[in-house]
Amino acid sequence: MDTIILQRGLLPLARVLRQLVGNANYLKWVVFLVIGSLLSTLPSASAATPDAKLTDGWLRLLLPSRPAAGYFTLSNFGATSLVLVGAEIKGCSSVMLHRSTNSGGSEAMGMVSSVSISSHGTIRFAPGGYHLMCMGPDPQVLRIGGMTTAILHFADGGHLSASFQVRGARP
Repeated sequence: MDTIILQRGLLPLARVLRQLVGNANYLKWVVFLVIGSLLSTLPSASAATPDAKLTDGWLRLLLPSRPAAGYFTLSNFGATSLVLVGAEIKGCSSVMLHRSTNSGGSEAMGMVSSVSISSHGTIRFAPGGYHLMCMGPDPQVLRIGGMTTAILHFADGGHLSASFQVRGARP
């Protein structure tokens, strides 16, 4: 009885497949999708963790209704420069790369698309300069005195994860 049910279930599928395989365009798409799926599972050499270290990571949380700012030091130990292009922080709805500047007594803050770290160089994200802007901080996840996780994303597809301490207005 199980064999009959199985045959009844497979027979319509076999008929459909036979009709579809007869269509050359369909067969090309199936081959394309199978090859694409297989290639997407291969590890990418460029998506490796960079030869870098993030230290002193912390997040300044003023009020849950206001954006928070992330600060850290990033050291590149590799022979090539790194290009930081984005980040995510657990407990933030979105994260942007920002830079504060002071020109002629006028302060400004704006989003930047990337930050380069030269080979064997170090860059500091600190108040008054580069920082991660955490939009929509979640008060259930981000609590002063607690910890969260940040992931930095680089132009070559690599990423670096680190713990950040959540602090209040006074560092």
